Amino acid sequence: MIGAEKQGAAAEPPQGTRAVELRPPAGPTARLLVAGDLAVPAGVLPGGAEHPWAPLASYIGAHDLAVVNLECPLTERGSAIAKLGPSLSGEAALAAVARDGGFGAASLANNHIMDRGPDGLRDTLQACADAGLATVGAGADLAAASEPLVASVGAVSVAVVAVAEREFSIAGARRCGAAPLDPWATPALVRRLRDRGHVVVAIVHGGNELYGLPRPGLVAACRALADAGAAAVVCHHSHVAAPWEVHEGVPIVYGTGNFLFPASSGQASPWYRGYLASLTLDAGGVTDLRFTGYVQGGDGPRVRPMGPRAADAWHAHLDGLATTLADPAALDRAWRAFCRTRRPYVLASVLGLSRVERGLLKAGIWPAWRLPRRRVPELFDMVVCESHREVLEHLLEEEMAR
Repeated sequence: MIGAEKQGAAAEPPQGTRAVELRPPAGPTARLLVAGDLAVPAGVLPGGAEHPWAPLASYIGAHDLAVVNLECPLTERGSAIAKLGPSLSGEAALAAVARDGGFGAASLANNHIMDRGPDGLRDTLQACADAGLATVGAGADLAAASEPLVASVGAVSVAVVAVAEREFSIAGARRCGAAPLDPWATPALVRRLRDRGHVVVAIVHGGNELYGLPRPGLVAACRALADAGAAAVVCHHSHVAAPWEVHEGVPIVYGTGNFLFPASSGQASPWYRGYLASLTLDAGGVTDLRFTGYVQGGDGPRVRPMGPRAADAWHAHLDGLATTLADPAALDRAWRAFCRTRRPYVLASVLGLSRVERGLLKAGIWPAWRLPRRRVPELFDMVVCESHREVLEHLLEEEMAR
């Protein structure tokens, strides 16, 4: 319940939960939990009395506030917008399922919340309101989408800021959608909220799909939010779990993995494993963390905690990723290796290559008939220079609307 103390909320964490103490609390505390992507297509919600994440519901509900990323609009209206990638939607009943499963709020700042256009977002906001599920990160325009969720969480005043990387769902001055991760505006918002006496938790929907480490720019963005005064930063979007770090005393979680996201086609095992991030807060920030691993979606739309042995292996896997994260040279090598795996697909998209041409590129033949190598610097400048890129973004957005 937002804005009030929960009564009798002392559920023990599931077996296999890892606890990390940062410092002793200095005064009253509150507990906040952040979960990753929740996206269940219409007709897939299980019937019967058992809740999809029944084994975890009491633990989630024991927190003063639990936030899940609602990765799909809840609507039967609207048509799919013009975008790259799948267009998702779910039933309005999913909001009540989330509320019954212990969540008090949903983050809507993600790349799918506008998949069914403005009507889909309006229906989603209404479904969440009807279920008693607070929302943050999306709204009727940029100003509304950027509004934080400010609440008395236990004994602590908390402000939750939810933002997403720029894809197809971002709000504008006169356009509904999700709040963007802005390199200037988002840290400034965090700083204002901190200066008003709130403990700020930033939720960022970003990263590279199916890559278990943060890209260099995401590391910089999250650390900038910490430097601006966020007490914690929690990311999701990549559909696989990523490690966490403590930057200048501030925990940054780079990827929780999916919470409940049944795969439409076969996915490798990392898709089905994630963790809940539980934060204990006092007026000065985060005092301790708890990470609870779970398995989701592989045997239907359900989430269950890992057993102790599986959890030990899971935490060892995350520790290995954390070692890479802590070593800038190793992180750079991992990033470059990942980018090389994406080379034929990304360049084929940018250059408009046919399937045959993409095959030639994979074989090491540069498509000089499309882009002579002497013009690669021109393309590079168009993409990396902020002023050139903003022109390109505007023109492409106009073309999509034609």
